[in-house]
Amino acid sequence: MTEDIPIRDPEQIRQNCARKLHAVEVSEHFQAILGCLLNEDWTTPRLVEMAVTPDGAFLGRCDGQPGFSTFLGAAADLIRNIHGVAPVAELDGDEVGYLVAKVAETKRQR
Repeated sequence: MTEDIPIRDPEQIRQNCARKLHAVEVSEHFQAILGCLLNEDWTTPRLVEMAVTPDGAFLGRCDGQPGFSTFLGAAADLIRNIHGVAPVAELDGDEVGYLVAKVAETKRQR
């Protein structure tokens, strides 16, 4: 028999993911991206919004900027980096899925 694992709501998943990732040492650039995906204030200036262009470029808007003027890299690289940090941070499938879904949301915003 399998044990019943309680279903976590998205906010619980976000909080667990943020706690685990904040404990892992990553570049300040990646930390800003993760902080934005998780709605956390981890860097100065704070990355407050991100979008993916039709050609796959990942752009960001820092606190106080009027528009998307910060090039963050390629969206495909971000997905690879999320999957790369997941085992280090001991993220579970729900937490990885949460982050990937947040990246997908940035694609729909443009």
